[in-house]
Amino acid sequence: MPGQLTSYRIFIASPKGLDEERKAFKNEIGEYNNDEALHRDVIFQAVGWEDTLPGMGRPQSQINEELKKCDFFVLILHDRWGSDPGDNPSNATSGTEEEYKIALECFKRSKAPMKQLVCLFKSVPLPQMADAGPELKKVINFKRKLEKEKTLLYSDFTSLDDFKKLIRKNLGRWLREDGNSLDGGYQYPQTPPETPFQPELETRQELATSEIISKAHELARQGKLVDAEIAFSKAIVNDPSAKNLLSYAQFLTLTGQLDKTMVMLEQALKLSESEADEIMRANTFNAVGIVFRIRGDLEGAEEMCRKALEINEKLGRPEGMANQYGNLGIVFQIRGDLEGAEEMYRKSLAIEEKLGRQEGMASDYGNLGIVLKTRGDLEGAEEMYRKALEINGKLGHQEGMANQYGNLGIVFRIRGDLEGAEEMCRKALEINEKLGRPEGMASDYGNLGTVFQIRGDLEGAEEMYRKALEINEKLGHQEGMANQYGNLGIVLKTRGDLEGAEEMCRKALEINEKLGHQEGMANQYGNLGIVFRIRGDLDRAEEMYKKSLAIEEKLGRQEGMASDYGNLANVLWAREDLDEAEAMCEKALEIATQCGFKEIEEIVARNLEKIKEERLAE
Repeated sequence: MPGQLTSYRIFIASPKGLDEERKAFKNEIGEYNNDEALHRDVIFQAVGWEDTLPGMGRPQSQINEELKKCDFFVLILHDRWGSDPGDNPSNATSGTEEEYKIALECFKRSKAPMKQLVCLFKSVPLPQMADAGPELKKVINFKRKLEKEKTLLYSDFTSLDDFKKLIRKNLGRWLREDGNSLDGGYQYPQTPPETPFQPELETRQELATSEIISKAHELARQGKLVDAEIAFSKAIVNDPSAKNLLSYAQFLTLTGQLDKTMVMLEQALKLSESEADEIMRANTFNAVGIVFRIRGDLEGAEEMCRKALEINEKLGRPEGMANQYGNLGIVFQIRGDLEGAEEMYRKSLAIEEKLGRQEGMASDYGNLGIVLKTRGDLEGAEEMYRKALEINGKLGHQEGMANQYGNLGIVFRIRGDLEGAEEMCRKALEINEKLGRPEGMASDYGNLGTVFQIRGDLEGAEEMYRKALEINEKLGHQEGMANQYGNLGIVLKTRGDLEGAEEMCRKALEINEKLGHQEGMANQYGNLGIVFRIRGDLDRAEEMYKKSLAIEEKLGRQEGMASDYGNLANVLWAREDLDEAEAMCEKALEIATQCGFKEIEEIVARNLEKIKEERLAE
């Protein structure tokens, strides 16, 4: 018997000049309905001004009435603001702005149907961005307003394909949320600092451009990303050199505009090759490797790092070699090769200490801390994190401080110090929000979600995880998406929604398998094992736990091993094999006690006591 369809209306708002996007919007919704939504008894309907029937009164007023009946709102802007709508209650200067204000009011009202607002900005050519006309200035000012208020996230797109991907991502998120009426977030290793290339002589024009670039970087550090991008655009128009293109590309990478990043890097690479500038080629290969790593292409990332390393070795540049050893360490760590990662980090650290490069030393200390934490050496990990924090504090390096506060928060959480963990996570989040650093914010939201989850605050945990997922989807950050799918799976499992939990865990597992991320795969095998055990499918639960344990033992990851031994004990206990269950509990307890994993220790100790009581009762 067919189910009853749930229909959601999505209003698309845009000024003239975006006809191609409006058409693609409707087509994409139609395809998504056929591919995904209808199978779950959901249908999305596109609504726009062209769907409003003619009638008496101000045309915009009639459009507004249709808007108020919609569930979601998508605003698309490019280089136009739109025409004057005439007298209106909100004093909007264009029909598009009036629609946005009404959608925002509906979103804020508890009884209004508006569930979510999305703002998408089409990339503007650099010359136009550098010298904006009256219409574009209004768009830029609106984007500044969103940036300052931080009431909702916005996304940028470069091509029609980018736009379609953003629409599908949002449709997927809304569909998941319709169906949904102990992993604490992956620690992102800190990328080694770049060594800026400085030419021996600068012309007057280059000097002026370098001042603009410096201003752009300062604006970015202040979290004024819109103004930073305008400054970078002016610099590129003045002097489209490989150096300036690379500087702009690094900014675009941090803000998640990866397609636009690659355009800049391809141009920079061509210029560096034509000018036989080996240092610039190495720096550009490095930047391309970082983009590949963010996208999950670890083979491509390693290839780029090794190309950059080869150039730096040939030139005898120790600072460049240190950077690439650090970047290779990150690639190995994501793959789960902790020995390889540690070797690279220590090679990098040895060079940085010899050079006295404090920022590089802080990066390597932080990354070594993550390796030690993964192995279960919490004391060693904390020591490394505090060394990194001390250096970053002395340098006034806010981003580095945020990374180490987040890392310390995870250590405290594993030890069972939830108050200390929350304090560290909030310190990190405060800095990342101030800097406008979305990747860091996503990590902090995920880590706070885990703290709330352990406390039993599932609503708070889910809110944090969904905030983190939204940012990672915007950035196209596959690792982050996988972490949050897994975390949401745990929340759904705790609520008893085993079907939803399995779906989330499998999404996370699929991404981790694609990335070759061993730690993430182990986490999701363990989570799926819990789902199967609750369902009573003990054979499949055991299979998942053993898969997880095999990876954890290979990685030497003590926390995961302790969890898997404890979970296998639960399967044996359910089968009434009390001797083997007790043996597994003792293995788990030994690791947890030795490493200071308080939460695992308490759970396993309680289970072990109950198992022993059952044995005595026999």
